[in-house]
Amino acid sequence: MPHRTKGLQDVVVFLAVLGSGTVLVLSGVAPESLAAIAVAVSGLYASWRGNGGPPKPPSDEGKGGRGR
Repeated sequence: MPHRTKGLQDVVVFLAVLGSGTVLVLSGVAPESLAAIAVAVSGLYASWRGNGGPPKPPSDEGKGGRGR
């Protein structure tokens, strides 16, 4: 069930951002500003969801050696 909740959250956030973008365009905000806002909001959402993270270096365990 957690997968379904995340999907529902994604739909709600998508519709909220789409509605906000529509309101901003209709109110006369420049498209360049809207693009910057979209990039910032998507970064915040990805950070909130916990997607990604720093890449992990490969471990030496499966290579037959114990390191140097």
